[in-house]
Amino acid sequence: MSELDRRTVIQWASTSLALGSTPLWANPRVAPRAESPLVGTDPILISTGLTSQWQAAMRQDLGWSARWQAMETRVLLDQLEQGHVDAGLFLHHPRADELDKQGLIHSRQTIARTDVLIVGPEDDVAGIRGETDPGRALRQIMAACAAGAAQWRPTEPGSALSALADRWTQGQIAKLPAVTPTPGRSRPPAYRLITQAQWQKLPPKGEKLKVWMQGGASMQLAVQVACSFRVRHPGAKLLVSWLQWPLAQGVMKRAGAGWQPAAAPKG
Repeated sequence: MSELDRRTVIQWASTSLALGSTPLWANPRVAPRAESPLVGTDPILISTGLTSQWQAAMRQDLGWSARWQAMETRVLLDQLEQGHVDAGLFLHHPRADELDKQGLIHSRQTIARTDVLIVGPEDDVAGIRGETDPGRALRQIMAACAAGAAQWRPTEPGSALSALADRWTQGQIAKLPAVTPTPGRSRPPAYRLITQAQWQKLPPKGEKLKVWMQGGASMQLAVQVACSFRVRHPGAKLLVSWLQWPLAQGVMKRAGAGWQPAAAPKG
């Protein structure tokens, strides 16, 4: 921890004492959760192992760890607005912009990024090879699906990936009818959106898939953290700062190429 970071922790601890609460590391008899904020967390950050690595580092550095609660980003942001969670750790979603403008969330920071990939069958039945615009690629996939030549794996409702697909297609891709499996026949690989972090850690199994599109600022999702306006948890505010500190950023960098530092998006 840098000298500046140590001063931040000391200042926060002094404030806690002034308010009549004792920092966790000063009293080992206090249960860790006594100072741990409840953090709504996008499932991708949990399933790829990022939060578990942060948890270990937080216990070592701060004496406590946040309580991660998995929920899709749209649901998470609604919970954050209502004050049912102390903080949120999510992939960028238009709802976060709305809440920020309305002053219903605060201390919002970008701490990492991940590329968004369009993957699909190796024989590219939709013919998106060489396409450079994700909107055009998805509309071409939609046309192939309508003709019965391709299939689309829907993104999770309320997720950041779902919001991205809707934006690229003006909401049309969500209207694709569900594909009914034919008895006795295996379903062919389907096109889908997936983050590079998922592709690296949890690639789909049993399907022969290939990455057909990735890269560029329009195909990135920012990992963001914010606090609820309706509840003021000192641990939540400290969490926002801690996630930007070198120790937390180092954890993210060691997690692999799926996660990138919180720098300007690639052009």
